[in-house]
Amino acid sequence: MTTDSGPERQGQSAVERLRAKLARDEPLVVVNADHPSASFVEVLARQPIDIVFIDCEQGSPDVESVENMARAARLHAMASVVRVFSPADWVLERYLFRGVDGVVVPRVDRAEDARRVVESVRYCYPRHPVGKFVSVQIETVTAVEELDDFLAVDGIDVYFIGPVDLAKSMGHEGNFRAPEVQRVMDDVIERARAAGRHTGILTSYENAAEYVAKGVRFLYIHANDFVAAGARTFAERTAAPVSVAGQD
Repeated sequence: MTTDSGPERQGQSAVERLRAKLARDEPLVVVNADHPSASFVEVLARQPIDIVFIDCEQGSPDVESVENMARAARLHAMASVVRVFSPADWVLERYLFRGVDGVVVPRVDRAEDARRVVESVRYCYPRHPVGKFVSVQIETVTAVEELDDFLAVDGIDVYFIGPVDLAKSMGHEGNFRAPEVQRVMDDVIERARAAGRHTGILTSYENAAEYVAKGVRFLYIHANDFVAAGARTFAERTAAPVSVAGQD
């Protein structure tokens, strides 16, 4: 993938490019912009990033910000998805019409809820129902128990595991590093992989390669993590050398 809107980003729609990479079993780099800024999306679009993730569940973008951020991504031929705060039909409709390439939908406990999400997308785009990238979150014990039914739902591109909420649902107070939670997440990844479906998950510098090896193809990380890592590295490289007594 190029770092600008070069030929590798031309000739296909953003969603077609994403699905083509998944079909080739290649990972998607997905970055939460963390800030409601169209200009920052332009910065991200010049990097080797597949998707800018606009977070309206836990983040601060308003509807107009979503529209402007999606427009900035589109101008640079980068895909944009918005995480909505509810799976309600009216919420999905409002954000889909802002020009995003897809949605990430939380609070989906049952397979029938996932089907309604797909139906809502089709209602918004009856002539081109496959034109939007759709991800639903697997983040509760109930969703894990119904995983086989979830995986059988047509029209879902990625099943996005929510580690913190899943851990909370399992009684671990959000501690997704608990061995039991890790085992459940690995099981979800393996079962989805066996069914020919794709999963996503929150990653870090430390574990991204590990999750790729496990079969995760929607690698999600925060832009703030990039900033923090860059700041730490720069501070380490500019730290004053420690003088040793008796030496020049």
